[in-house]
Amino acid sequence: MSQQNPQFQPGAQFEHQQTGGQQSSGQRTSGQQTGSQQMGGQGMGGQQMQGRLSAQQRSALTNVTQAIEVCEWCADQCVQEADPSMIECIRLCEDVAELGETVLALAPRNSRYTQPIVQAFQQALQACAQECGRHQHAHCQECAQVLSQVSRATQQLQQQPPQMARQ
Repeated sequence: MSQQNPQFQPGAQFEHQQTGGQQSSGQRTSGQQTGSQQMGGQGMGGQQMQGRLSAQQRSALTNVTQAIEVCEWCADQCVQEADPSMIECIRLCEDVAELGETVLALAPRNSRYTQPIVQAFQQALQACAQECGRHQHAHCQECAQVLSQVSRATQQLQQQPPQMARQ
């Protein structure tokens, strides 16, 4: 019995964070900062690192943030369904969100571990999109669609590691 759920609004929180505003959407999981907060400069030199990323790299990381947000939203909606068949969907959404957070933490600082994490993130995106696509709930269908788009958009992170400009 699916309820009418508000549609996912990608990037709304990320754009707000970029302007320096306070988080107002309440999107948090397990008390962790969302990736958009990490990208927005909450932490050691994050604002300075963000300024040194290319437009292509910022775009890819914005897509990672979008995947995190849609998966957190979908998992929340699945929990409200109270349907045991949604357990794998919830788990995969949480995997995408947590791996995405790690990508957002490692990629801007050009960590040597970025590539294996991006590969795991891509695998999680594909598995989650496939699982969500199996369910008829509107939130799952929307999540599957967004994740497929994000997967294509973030493939560039796998092809070349982010290189920050030297000052």
